Amino acid sequence: MLRKTLFISVVVLFMCSFCFAKQTAKSGVESNYAAALSRDTVPQAEVMQVVNAAINSLNSFNIDAVANLYTQNAVVADDEPPYSWNGPTAGVQWVNAVEQVCKENRLTKLKGSIGTVSVYQQSTDNVYVVVPVIYTGLLPGKAAFEANGAFAFVLRNINGKWLIKSQVWVPRRAL
Repeated sequence: MLRKTLFISVVVLFMCSFCFAKQTAKSGVESNYAAALSRDTVPQAEVMQVVNAAINSLNSFNIDAVANLYTQNAVVADDEPPYSWNGPTAGVQWVNAVEQVCKENRLTKLKGSIGTVSVYQQSTDNVYVVVPVIYTGLLPGKAAFEANGAFAFVLRNINGKWLIKSQVWVPRRAL
């Protein structure tokens, strides 16, 4: 009987220790995660000016707004053909491609609305930011158009200026 009681006590003690360790680890992870979120999600204004200019360029298909926002080896990917554009004119090519698709589909009044950034990481010369965006517009017959998704951007600080190194559109339906 004593052995059985001792065995049960050891098992209960082991289980309690395990549960306590698991809860402590979980709390540590959650508090580290919360701390990381509070640090990671405060975008610098000068970085977001570049991001906003790229996203909002589709509101009026303004190629001048994006003409000098991309690095020499930039890559832009989107769900519009031909799906990727490269080089310093990648942004201009992307705006022109989206404008062409809008004309072909008779989509008017395209407007991007930027959501709250919750992923923002920055080192000295590099930024990774994910920006939720909802594009709205009108299709023929005044039917509403809406595209939800997010852009993932990588920006580089080159000679004191933030430029887009990569820009990728991911539609919400892909998540």
